Amino acid sequence: METSTRLPIATYRVQLHAGFGFDQAAGIVEYLAALGISHLYSSPYLQAAPGSMHGYDIVDHSHTNSELGGEEGHSRLLEALHRHGLGHVLDIVPNHMSIASPANRWWWDVLQNGQASALAKYFDVDWVAPEARLCDKILLPILADHYGRVLDAGQLQICREGGEFRVRYHETVLPLDFCSIGPIVSVAANRCGKPELAFIADAMVGMPKERGSDQAEVSRCARDRDVLQQQLLRLIQEDPQVARAIDEALAAVNGDPDALDSILSGQHYSLAYWRRACQELNYRRFFDINTLVGLRVEQEPVFAGTHSLILQWVREGLIDGLRVDHPDGLRDPEAYLERLSSAAGDTWIVVEKILEPGEKLPESWPVDGTTGYDLLNLVNGLFIDPAGDVLGQSLMLGMVQIAVSVAATTVATSGVGDSPSAGKSDIDSEQARVESNSKEKKARIFGIRSPPSKIFY
Repeated sequence: METSTRLPIATYRVQLHAGFGFDQAAGIVEYLAALGISHLYSSPYLQAAPGSMHGYDIVDHSHTNSELGGEEGHSRLLEALHRHGLGHVLDIVPNHMSIASPANRWWWDVLQNGQASALAKYFDVDWVAPEARLCDKILLPILADHYGRVLDAGQLQICREGGEFRVRYHETVLPLDFCSIGPIVSVAANRCGKPELAFIADAMVGMPKERGSDQAEVSRCARDRDVLQQQLLRLIQEDPQVARAIDEALAAVNGDPDALDSILSGQHYSLAYWRRACQELNYRRFFDINTLVGLRVEQEPVFAGTHSLILQWVREGLIDGLRVDHPDGLRDPEAYLERLSSAAGDTWIVVEKILEPGEKLPESWPVDGTTGYDLLNLVNGLFIDPAGDVLGQSLMLGMVQIAVSVAATTVATSGVGDSPSAGKSDIDSEQARVESNSKEKKARIFGIRSPPSKIFY
């Protein structure tokens, strides 16, 4: 199939999700053609987190989003575009991935195996922490309260699914380093008196804790771990007595906070109170969204792994243009765009580069321009009466006061904090955050220039 390769003249953007997938988009193509639209521009449609309403939270770059209709639905949309002479522009997300669910198998593997994972270098994680207890661990600030309180309340539990062991916190499920549950399997072996189970337990306990950086050693450990896990699964499936003994040992650990803490402390991540994210988070995220982790797309394997399907569509002539989301988050935007441009040939490429007043798009970037936020800002200005600035700013300040009042009430009634002064500190912090956001918002709306602030991408 070939699509139009002309440059976009008029694009129409569609936001794809489960309620408006490929077939629904295909259903409006004829109408768009009658309007004079030259290209359909769609939100990202690689496999996203379950229930995603936008597609920017990708979990698997190797598959088309099944909730939108999968490969078959994708093909029907492309056929409709071709039939009516429309081209196609796709939004792509090189900066980050979603880690909100086990659907991201890359992140799952890193949580389970730490730096021994072959995928550990795919994510922008700082494995060296000031505090020894956080070294070689990923901070996961997902708890509604301090770790000790959550643990004592019994809200953290280890569960078994076949031969896999996981930790569950309400709806959140996380992997466990397979060998870290060796002591549990050992107790189960003593309970049921099965020599083969005792052998597996001894092998799990004897696995090296520090697997080093030697790739051959890492591969051997991974091989041994997989073999042991397969043996354990076979025993569980074949011998109900073994399964029962393991479940009883698990129940004992779940009922003992100290024993459970011993297992959880041996993981490659550290569960923490959500408020610790602002000060201690050790992975790059998309702005302040903890569930979107930064990718090291500057690494060749990461670029290949995240772009292979997209570039396949480009080579097949199914996509005419690419809109690159958030290039400012990348370590070296220009190097990335050079690699993308080289791989995509003469494909039309634009970037979501937000330009400050007076700022120019770097001429060295091999792109065809920006997504046009700066132009839209100017065009919108035609519909704004400058005399309304005073009223607009007054409304903005009023909204800030309401937000601060609500934040203060929430903190005061939530019981958050370990002392009376903690509540006031939280209120002051929230007020500062809201006022800071307000200043940035006013700067964008009214064109107010202010010194750059520190922003984490």
